[in-house]
Amino acid sequence: MAMANRLVSPVLVGRERERTALLTAYGDAGREATVVLVAGEAGMGKTRLVREFTSGLGASARTVAGGCTDLGADGPPFGPFVTALRRLVRAVGADLLPGGGRRGLARLLPELGEDDGDPDRDLGRARLFEEILLLLEGGATDRPLVVTLEDLHWADRSTGELLAFLAQNLSAPGLLLVGTYRPDEITATHPLRPLVTRDENVRQITLTGLDRDAVAQQVAALLGHPPGEPQVDRIFRRSEGNPLFVEALVDAGDAPAESLRELLRTDVERLPEPSRRIVHAAAVAASPVDHGLLAVLTGMADLEFEDALRPLVRRRFLDVVEGGYAFRRDLIREAVYEGLLPGERVRLHRRCAEAISADPRLVPADRGPVEIAAHWYAAGEDAHAAEAAWQAAESAGRTYAYAERHRMLDRVLRLWDRLPDRIGVDRLTVMEMTAEACLNAGELTAGIAVATAALDESPDPERAAVLLEMRAAMRDRNGQDPLPDLLAAAGSPTVRGRVLAELAVAQRNQRLPAPARASAEEALEIGRRTHDDVVQAKALVTLAALAAANADLPTANDLFAQAAEAASDAHDTRLLVAITESDALETLGEHARAAEVARQGMTLADRLGLTRTRGTLLAPNLSESLLSLGRWPEASQVNRDALSLTPPPLYRAYLQIIQATVDLRRGSTDQAAAAAEQSRTVMRGNNRGEESCLEPDLLDCRLAQVKQDVGAMAAIIGHVLDDHDLLVSPRYGWPLLLTAARSLNGHRQASGLVQQLVTWSKKLTVTGRLQQAHRVTFDAEMSSDVDAWLPAITAWRDLEQPYALAETLLRAGRAALSVRDRDRAIALLTEALSIATELGAGPLRTEIESLAQRSRIPVDTTTSPARSETGLTKRELEVLELLTAGLSNRQIGEHLFISAKTAGVHVSNILTKLMVTTRLEAVAWAHRTHLFDQK
Repeated sequence: MAMANRLVSPVLVGRERERTALLTAYGDAGREATVVLVAGEAGMGKTRLVREFTSGLGASARTVAGGCTDLGADGPPFGPFVTALRRLVRAVGADLLPGGGRRGLARLLPELGEDDGDPDRDLGRARLFEEILLLLEGGATDRPLVVTLEDLHWADRSTGELLAFLAQNLSAPGLLLVGTYRPDEITATHPLRPLVTRDENVRQITLTGLDRDAVAQQVAALLGHPPGEPQVDRIFRRSEGNPLFVEALVDAGDAPAESLRELLRTDVERLPEPSRRIVHAAAVAASPVDHGLLAVLTGMADLEFEDALRPLVRRRFLDVVEGGYAFRRDLIREAVYEGLLPGERVRLHRRCAEAISADPRLVPADRGPVEIAAHWYAAGEDAHAAEAAWQAAESAGRTYAYAERHRMLDRVLRLWDRLPDRIGVDRLTVMEMTAEACLNAGELTAGIAVATAALDESPDPERAAVLLEMRAAMRDRNGQDPLPDLLAAAGSPTVRGRVLAELAVAQRNQRLPAPARASAEEALEIGRRTHDDVVQAKALVTLAALAAANADLPTANDLFAQAAEAASDAHDTRLLVAITESDALETLGEHARAAEVARQGMTLADRLGLTRTRGTLLAPNLSESLLSLGRWPEASQVNRDALSLTPPPLYRAYLQIIQATVDLRRGSTDQAAAAAEQSRTVMRGNNRGEESCLEPDLLDCRLAQVKQDVGAMAAIIGHVLDDHDLLVSPRYGWPLLLTAARSLNGHRQASGLVQQLVTWSKKLTVTGRLQQAHRVTFDAEMSSDVDAWLPAITAWRDLEQPYALAETLLRAGRAALSVRDRDRAIALLTEALSIATELGAGPLRTEIESLAQRSRIPVDTTTSPARSETGLTKRELEVLELLTAGLSNRQIGEHLFISAKTAGVHVSNILTKLMVTTRLEAVAWAHRTHLFDQK
């Protein structure tokens, strides 16, 4: 068989659909910034597709590109962004940024000058992310900007977090972000996973194998003439449509090979020896590799090096890039690297480390420390590897790359015995720094372990107090009891005010109001004396929450406002205010206000790059309020988004319990039971007081209620009454009593338990409108007077809790039927059915219809023509009305106090229900049916 005329096909074949999708995204980006991820296995042509797309835009768009290095997790933090942003700054300058980028971006791009940003871990990172966002949006003001980020399957965690932040926050028109990745390398903990599982934020384009016709076209382009059918059949069968494999098979001719990698290695081995030396060196050095570094690694004279390099460039083994060379295909580099002898790898890694250490200019400044560390480590030179890891950790800390800093510090500790005394600090200091990096990165289990080990080695009480404070924070976020650590740390005068403020929060969480008040008041006094705004804010938050617990809403509102003002420059503390305030408002039944506060907090968390930590604690607060308000699709969307971020275990459990409640009310019992099982162990074992046990107990009661399993209900409530103190938590005590009463009342075998429920109802306190609604509803359940239901109906109607109202209307309707008041029953059941239908509460609707059918009474379910024809919910009708007014998703979200993403979910649901494909068709349908003419 003849060899191919060229190694690379001169034309891109079989990707018309994918190129069209990119062009569509580019057009849509003209209205609102768009993010696209292109997925495909190695060799599928992701890079070729994206480069042909960007080159086809010509001068009409500005394009910048960056890529992750093949060092993977050991690559430089924010690697692909640094390259792209550096090129963008060269093109547009940094004048559009506050202070010319020196408040944040200079930490990534030292050429901007000395950084004068805030060193605070949260504020500094927030400013960095915000400046990157401003630079990208500013770069698209005069013409469209396309940013391509390649090989995101090698992304470090900081890159993933920044990309997620941009996907959430970019909005200005004219900007398109395109990333490429291999889907088979995106594991459950990969930093890119949240993005590839959240389709509403990011568009996905997936490259699959070429069909036979496309393979035939590619082979013809490679050979320079039409191929024979048998040859096409053989290549198509062996390549399975992988374009790189097609190229390798054509180029190899009749050479046998077991795999694509073997073919690629065979192709390399046919090169002249000097060229092979260059390829081997390039495979070890991080790609792209600088011309000077590659020359040093090969040890060749200039002319010999250039002569050996030319065939590699001509045959496209290596592409010429800015300042150096990169493998045309990552798979070629991987195949070459795998084929190196172990000793050869070690030698080349050592030479890379030595060369970069001797002349740091051989690599970009941001890559130097991590590349030196990676090469020494791969070379097995432990002493050098530990020292280099220390330098890389320092570099990562300057750019707020906490996960990468943790990994490097952990390497220092693991190699400590091999480390000469050249870093200037003791082992305990490194352990303290590692624990802090874990806390900042959300690596809680690892952080607790290293803090515990450091405490075992720390003889200094002041240092021990700081470690205890850090470990308490990590234990708290990990669903463990922080009180012992905080109590121990509070003995240190150096940190007493700060620790007391945290201790007050923990004591309040565990329903210890008197100790919480005492700790908060002392912390507030210390904070005022030392002018520590953060200590003051945290103390005020606790005092506000205690006021709310006593239903003193005016005092609580005033204290929360004072806390927010004190925390105005401390973003993490501002988020604590939002978390506590939204939870307190929800407890008091102020659901709409609670949802607004929680959503504002989540917006701030997104802007600060704290979505995975504080954001996923605010998410259950928001979804719980949306659940109460009957906005279930929005609640589920909030839960899905937060769960996709792999939140800490306790936060995940909160989200699962709320989603399980939504699923139960919709009729997905098995799904709810599975979520309950997953959350139960975490909630019951986290030592955060009675509420953490009562929440899963309440969910189990609701499961038993839906299944009409009286025995299970009796067992659960028996456990609750025997093993828990409901007086500690009326918030969950009242719904537990009410749920149990609805299932057990009237069952002779449960009469003893029912009497216990009544006894507890006389002991349990009532704080706020929500608990009062539960109380009057419980009293109605225990009463034979049909009029006893009227206060309960009024209470739930005033609280704007549609599901609880519908349940109460059903029970009142049943009571009316028991006294033969059919007219009242018809009215009550009709309203209950209407609410259940609009909510999508299938089991409740079935129960109402079954009662009406058994009682032979008509139930009027007349609704608007739109709702009866299409099943549009009240919220969807609101969205459709705003859609007809010409509002965008973002504007709809602002109008309804929901996110643009949630508005988009509603729009998608509307299109599905109306059986139309575009927003314009939906608007036309609304006009055609005169849906809003009466408005």
